[in-house]
Amino acid sequence: MKKILTAILLSLSAAYLMGCTNTQTTVSSVPESSVVVSSEIQEISVDEKSDSESSTDEKSDSESSTDEKSDSESSADEKSDSESSADEKSDSESSNEENSDEESSDEESIENEPLLSFKLKIDDVVYQLPFDSFKLRDSGYYLTKDGEVEPQTYSRSLEWKNDSGNTIITQLWNPSPKEKAEYYDCLVGSIEIKLGEKLDVVLPGGFVFDLDVTPDAIKEQYGEPESEHVYSDYVTLRYKVDLSKSVEFFIYTNEEYAKFSSVTVKNFS
Repeated sequence: MKKILTAILLSLSAAYLMGCTNTQTTVSSVPESSVVVSSEIQEISVDEKSDSESSTDEKSDSESSTDEKSDSESSADEKSDSESSADEKSDSESSNEENSDEESSDEESIENEPLLSFKLKIDDVVYQLPFDSFKLRDSGYYLTKDGEVEPQTYSRSLEWKNDSGNTIITQLWNPSPKEKAEYYDCLVGSIEIKLGEKLDVVLPGGFVFDLDVTPDAIKEQYGEPESEHVYSDYVTLRYKVDLSKSVEFFIYTNEEYAKFSSVTVKNFS
């Protein structure tokens, strides 16, 4: 009986020990797997976060690069605008200098030229006959009528006016050997100025043509004329090369009509 009880107790002890061992094995195996999985998930999450941060950093670097490029382009544009402005200023200054030099050259040339250089200055513009009619248009004058001139022919006397009401009388020359020419396409071969017009007129040698002019003053400036005609109220003085090239003064000696005195410069060559 004692042996039987001892065997039963040993059997129960063995069963108990076996149950404990199985429980421990189960408990210990589950956490290890769980821990491994959890660790892998955590590592993947950390890696994804790192990749996301790297992507964000790359995007930030790209935006910075774009901003730097934009700033560089803006700087280049500003530099280009500055250079263009400098070029325009330089061109403008060069143009002004050229115009100034041209005016100075004209001024000096008429001061030192003889009467038969066929030059005169009207309101600070120097003309040398013959000249293109556009020069009068550029000075603000316009013809009072339209028309044509036959080949190798000059027109009758034509009036040019400006907005101030001044008048210049011309004859136009068509140098073409075959074709007719519109008035504005011709050369100015003769120009007449009357003292009654409110114009500043200077002749070669710096001679000022104004209401104080007299036949004696003209002869003192230019010497004796090729022809001189004296009448009761006026005197004519003509300096010429030939019939197509001359300068003629028509001077009233009667003060009442002095404003009608005139000078005509003609060169149809």
